[in-house]
Amino acid sequence: MSSPGGNPGRAPASGASPASRPARASGAARPPRSSPASEPARASGASRRTLVKVCGLTRLEDAKWALECGADWLGFIVRTDGPRRIEPDRVAAIVDELGGNAQDSRWRAVAVMMGAGPDEALALAQRSHAHRVQLHRADASRWPADFPLPCAFAVGVTPEGILLADQPPAQHLLMLDTSIGGHEGGTGRVWPWPVARSIAERRDVLLAGGLHAGNVAEAIQALSPFGVDAASQLESRPGIKDPEKVRRYVEAVRMRETTSTP
Repeated sequence: MSSPGGNPGRAPASGASPASRPARASGAARPPRSSPASEPARASGASRRTLVKVCGLTRLEDAKWALECGADWLGFIVRTDGPRRIEPDRVAAIVDELGGNAQDSRWRAVAVMMGAGPDEALALAQRSHAHRVQLHRADASRWPADFPLPCAFAVGVTPEGILLADQPPAQHLLMLDTSIGGHEGGTGRVWPWPVARSIAERRDVLLAGGLHAGNVAEAIQALSPFGVDAASQLESRPGIKDPEKVRRYVEAVRMRETTSTP
């Protein structure tokens, strides 16, 4: 899911990364891309493994099933209005129940929030026991350089392919999601992926907007994103995941990887 970021009408421009507050050293290197616990591995001479995120989770059983299907990141919307919002304390219980902060955990919990500043974002992530934050309606250019958690900043894209905000600085993950009438997330609509191909060639992109088992392979083929993110198209009703839709979505990503050529 996503949210508008300002500066309407801007065309695509050039440019991702646990929940305690250890200070990150200034200029520290990005975490190695060695496993789904951090980021997908980039094997030499082979296609990059695409990270799979399932977002808008509100129930333990849905989160557990997403992991069993092979999801790498689980998204929990802790600051917004709507049926997909979940209290941070409930997220923490889910994360703990699923071993998210165990030393050998190979998945990441993402605290998703609208309009949060740095202090509130960190507090919500800590309460949620999240490993990362995903920010909407937040000014990435003013985000503290020493913020201790990896961040993804969402930028809306219209159905015509116009980016509605500047890209975040290169140290952050860029999320691109469909924007319709100033509303992103849960639209169930795709945007023209090829318009961002030049961006995805230069930086990591988390692709969202109307993704499901029937189109996610095509989206990956078009953009070769760092990762794909789905929420509304995997539901039986808002906030409740359909197990079969989740299974087929993750399976479609992995099948595309095994059948594509480097």
